[in-house]
Amino acid sequence: MMGLQEERLSRIHALIDQAGFMSTNEIAKTLQVSSMTIRRDLKKLEDEGKLTRIYGGAQSKKQTEFSTNEKLKRNIIEKKEIAQRLNELIPDNSTVYLGAGTTILLAVPYFSKKKATFVTNSLPAFTELINSDCRIFLTGGELHRNTEEFLGRKAESMFKGLNLDFAICSTNGINNDHVTTSMMSEGNIQNIAFDHADKAVIVADHTKLNHSDIITFQNLSNFDYFVTDSQISLEDQKKYSQYVKIIK
Repeated sequence: MMGLQEERLSRIHALIDQAGFMSTNEIAKTLQVSSMTIRRDLKKLEDEGKLTRIYGGAQSKKQTEFSTNEKLKRNIIEKKEIAQRLNELIPDNSTVYLGAGTTILLAVPYFSKKKATFVTNSLPAFTELINSDCRIFLTGGELHRNTEEFLGRKAESMFKGLNLDFAICSTNGINNDHVTTSMMSEGNIQNIAFDHADKAVIVADHTKLNHSDIITFQNLSNFDYFVTDSQISLEDQKKYSQYVKIIK
């Protein structure tokens, strides 16, 4: 028969494997124990090689990044709502970087009807745009098959000399002023696009708030706009509007 701690450790491990990431406070609330107890439990589970502790919580070792098709099935209503807001934000005749997130991908059918120029490292976004009248630049580089994006120095070199009106970036989680992702190379290419753009936009549905992935690649306060869905709570609107202009 399992002891109380063993049972709790087993539940924590299962919760994090299911969610991919959970904050310390979320776990504590779910299991109705103190945050201090959860921090001790997370350390023990990390020592046993069952998860990875990161800022504010822990991440599953089972899978660090969902595939594009898997992500497309998550929070689809919220993502479509964000896609419509993005379409309203970007005017005709703009030059725009499109990151590799699935929320951004859902905006591409709207973008394809615009008179605009698009630069992307996303293979699905490029494929969606290919039959449009838009001008398109695909970065090239090494293809990361799970997320269907081109990454690395070759992809990053594409931005040399480019002048962008907008850089639309994606994230796995936003926690306070931290915009996070699972791989350094994903953050690097978005930061380079960010540096070449007049306006920077970060997109995320409300479920990504108050969560962190393993790498912080940019501060939320450095973005001009945060585009999210209407399900964002009043508490989170107040919290995150101190860093950036929110569009929902």
